[in-house]
Amino acid sequence: MKPRLSARVRDLRRTLIREIFESAPPEALNLGLGQPDLDPPDALREALAGAAKDGPSGYGPTAGDRELRRLVAEEYGGFAPGFEHVVVTVGCQQATFVVLGCLLDPGDEVLVPDPGFPGAERAARAWGAVPRPYPLRPENGFHVDPDEVLRMVGPRTRAVVVISPSNPTGTVEPSGTLERLREGAHRAGFVLVLDDTYRNLHWLGEGPAPGPPSEPDPLVVVCGGLSKSAALTGWRVGWAITPDPDLVAKVVALQQTVLTCAATPIQRAARAAFSSAGREGMARIRDRFRRRRDLVEDLLGDVAPRAPLEGAFYAFVDVSRQGGGRAFARRLLEEDGIVVVPGEAFGETAPGWVRIGYAQEDVALARALGTIRERLSAPG
Repeated sequence: MKPRLSARVRDLRRTLIREIFESAPPEALNLGLGQPDLDPPDALREALAGAAKDGPSGYGPTAGDRELRRLVAEEYGGFAPGFEHVVVTVGCQQATFVVLGCLLDPGDEVLVPDPGFPGAERAARAWGAVPRPYPLRPENGFHVDPDEVLRMVGPRTRAVVVISPSNPTGTVEPSGTLERLREGAHRAGFVLVLDDTYRNLHWLGEGPAPGPPSEPDPLVVVCGGLSKSAALTGWRVGWAITPDPDLVAKVVALQQTVLTCAATPIQRAARAAFSSAGREGMARIRDRFRRRRDLVEDLLGDVAPRAPLEGAFYAFVDVSRQGGGRAFARRLLEEDGIVVVPGEAFGETAPGWVRIGYAQEDVALARALGTIRERLSAPG
């Protein structure tokens, strides 16, 4: 006899992203997983060693280390009135999971981007809600059309999720788009959930990508973290920020049910990301990815249609002439030992596209991009 599985998990599977990553041979060059190849800044590694040695190592507050929360709040200016409005989570994806768990009842709807990282969609399904994809169209540069999104809002829409800079497309939403959606939230009563985990990997200007407003807004929630900007994917340092004290309280209560608290030594070490040495280290990481972004532009710029390279560390490329995303990814892996992710891993609207990550060592990346260019230049 086998255990009876709940309805909410019967159809739950690994994402195609993880399936491809975990099935690739170890010698393959992986341009598929969204993980920096760089080491974290020395300041953070030294801080972690010190935190592990000196303690404390017991439970911390469920909402997180107070000093880390204060530092995160300061990063978002006037949007977060103080540390009380920040909850430290185990990565951005867990932040999204608990935030949506506090907003959605079974049968409620949440609008999610397509193509888009599937974390919010999977969280919605796990909570018994209905994810409704809104399209990011190639003819619009894969940017959000706020009017189209707001026309999709219905009586059971409880949240609209925006990922910017985007995974998988690498696009960045302008502040005007985010403001239009925020205005729509106040008219219709939904919550605008901003996933800005790539906010510091922003190529359209200096400083972070456009994000939440500069004043508190109870209908805006930010989910973010240090995984990408500080190359800390395995540390799992994330956060949820909301100016609404009642929502904060429920996020903390639900987090206690899920994990009690994030790891105490890691939280204490993560403070170093906001020190002068930590910021210098993250600036070097950003500069490295900016140079790689330019390399992608040089090698793939004219060979195939693609999304604009505005942020994150992804190129989203049209391979429909080569048989579509899945066929191209399979051929690239089997014949060239290079891993990319087909567009169908991110929704239903881009099966003819692939996501190419440029989070790899420079020489190997240039060689892989050269091979991809040859593939894209070949007759279809």
